[in-house]
Amino acid sequence: MAAIFATIGDAPPARGLIFASPDTEPAEEVPRSFPYWEHVTQRRYDGPTTLYLGAGYVLTARHVGMGEIPILGKMYAPVPGSKRSLLNVNGTAADAMVFALDRNVDLPDLPLLPIARSPALPGEEVLVIGFGRGREKVIEYELDGRTQFGFTWTKKGGKRWGTNRIQSNSEILSQGDYTTRAIVFRFDQPLSPGATRYEAQAATGDSGGAVFVQREGVWQLVGMMVSVSGEVRVPSASSRYGDTTFAADLTYYREEIMRWTRPLCANELDDDGDGRIDFPLDPGCDSPSDRNEWDASSEGDESLRLALAATIAAGSFLLYAAWRKSRRQRGTSTPRSTSPSSAD
Repeated sequence: MAAIFATIGDAPPARGLIFASPDTEPAEEVPRSFPYWEHVTQRRYDGPTTLYLGAGYVLTARHVGMGEIPILGKMYAPVPGSKRSLLNVNGTAADAMVFALDRNVDLPDLPLLPIARSPALPGEEVLVIGFGRGREKVIEYELDGRTQFGFTWTKKGGKRWGTNRIQSNSEILSQGDYTTRAIVFRFDQPLSPGATRYEAQAATGDSGGAVFVQREGVWQLVGMMVSVSGEVRVPSASSRYGDTTFAADLTYYREEIMRWTRPLCANELDDDGDGRIDFPLDPGCDSPSDRNEWDASSEGDESLRLALAATIAAGSFLLYAAWRKSRRQRGTSTPRSTSPSSAD
């Protein structure tokens, strides 16, 4: 099958995600017992989807870019120059990035968004959430002498959730300057063996959208939608059964995401070497957003810091004295001089 790959964040969003029919759309606005609905938001002015990771950081696709985002009814501005692209092991850029929100205002009162450690498995059901276009009407067209059916996209819409099932977790998606380690799910016909109850396909505007898995009763972010593919000869701005959605495998980029976005008291590392990790186990952490694990109340630690500061100061003085002595012995040269100074 000839396929066309397209990013899904280059146009205004619509009623998120494509469904086969009203019977396969969820009736509930928010998935039951799902705690991270407000973390999925969008770039201002009806832009594509963004994910609030907590602690003042946002994750989205690189082709979506930075921008103001609304959370809990309030608009938050990005910090200029805070964009950090996620990289592959060979140094190439993935279609994924994080950026910081302005901390001069109170940050959203939302918990940290947990990122899965292990990849989504083929056959594993996922929950997808985005602000992309939705199904408008059924269309009929001819392809290779056979009648085919598809669904045109609406022009506008709102936030929506659906489900799907992972087809592959080891794809490499190459588009322009981006190479992304990806997981893939396919838009299956209702009642087919692989179809889920609320089978959904991504569309324009869903870029940056969330892919969640639930493991042992805990929801975890496992992917971020970045692209769709399908038959190149179908009508534009439409979907059909067999189309696929590509999502960045966030477990592959997890370490880098944690390094850029997690405060020291929530980065899952023992930064102060006391054998206790993060809030609430480390006594130096007042909250998950605390950026210092050091226990300021410990007299021993305070003494160690003072001794270290004194040692550094003494060492610096000795180095300075030695440098001054060397200057007296060797003299100086002009910045552009290539000959020895008069004192050599």
